[in-house]
Amino acid sequence: MRLAAATEAHARSIAEVYRQAFPESVQLFFPRKRPERLLRLLELSFALVFAAGAQGIVALDESGDLSGYCLYDSAEGQARPDVSKAFLLLAQMGLMVGPCELLRLLANEFLMLTTARRDKKVPRPQATIVSVAVLPACQGKGVGTLLLSQVLDLLKGQSVGLNVREDNTAARRLYASAGFVECGSRRDLSGRWLILRRPPVS
Repeated sequence: MRLAAATEAHARSIAEVYRQAFPESVQLFFPRKRPERLLRLLELSFALVFAAGAQGIVALDESGDLSGYCLYDSAEGQARPDVSKAFLLLAQMGLMVGPCELLRLLANEFLMLTTARRDKKVPRPQATIVSVAVLPACQGKGVGTLLLSQVLDLLKGQSVGLNVREDNTAARRLYASAGFVECGSRRDLSGRWLILRRPPVS
């Protein structure tokens, strides 16, 4: 197992990891999407994340295949967003999303924005974990811990925020062991999310 910097070239492999790691989310938003079309849409989504300036780390197995990833945004050292590329990707995605799927996605974002409740008054984090996932076959082997540890090391000195599903006990244990504490919650169409924050560590 080796770690490498994530790039847009990894978008398709990241999409496949996401598809396998979060089948419930995929089924909720795209229940009738053909597999190849679904994978292409997810690939474009992650390419958009990179175009917006996100960075990340990927875990590669002995064959060079991607087994997990951790993507993040940071105010410090963030790549400059590629606005023209982002618009192009959005246009491509728009052609692949049906009206019902679009309404479901918009309703989900609206819920996430309007239901956020914070228990403690904490400042906005300087960095955000955007997405973390590991292939089901590789889960429980320390891949997620390794990825998160590497990213948090890169974000040393910054406060870090993330959202995690309330029922994702394995991820919650991982984040708690890394120093994240619960500071609120929000909801979407599939249930409750916890808002976690980790104070700056020097």
